[in-house]
Amino acid sequence: MTRSLDARERTRHTLLTSALRRFLDKGAAATSVADIATDAGVTQRTFYRYFPSKEHVLFSDYDARLDWFRAALRVCPAREPLVVAIRADVESFPYDDALLKMAQLRTREMEVDVINAQLRPVQADFADEIVEHLRRLRKPSDAEEVEVLLPERLRAQIISLAMYTALDNRLASGADDFEYLDHLIDSALGLIAEGLR
Repeated sequence: MTRSLDARERTRHTLLTSALRRFLDKGAAATSVADIATDAGVTQRTFYRYFPSKEHVLFSDYDARLDWFRAALRVCPAREPLVVAIRADVESFPYDDALLKMAQLRTREMEVDVINAQLRPVQADFADEIVEHLRRLRKPSDAEEVEVLLPERLRAQIISLAMYTALDNRLASGADDFEYLDHLIDSALGLIAEGLR
């Protein structure tokens, strides 16, 4: 059962759809925020409530992945090994055609350095979600907080970096399908799992 979108989600979805349509038709460089807003039936001010720039729209699939990842981690069995849980969460991400097109557009329209600069904060966000997951599992007392923080942050950064490295390899290869990305992430997490045993 799918829940209906609230007004804010509908507006964001309309902006994404309008931007994607314009980007595919005219290219990102030739598309303005005003074009996207007009097509979506909103003002430019409304556009900026959802996205800091038109380029940020091209990274909306990462916002969706992070939201999915956050929700999936919350329902992981407490005794499931961390890397196993993360692999399952990543593999269960629901892809749709719009996300694939956004990734393809990004790869086609942007320089690898620009993409990597945008992905570094994403990697940090994924690491933060892993830390929060580990904290929920442990629920340390205030006295344990400092001692527990370093191992949790280190594990989270290693796992998140493995995922980021897989993304980076995908960009470098020029491949633009999600199955290949999943394969790379699975391989990177497999290597991490072997090292964390």
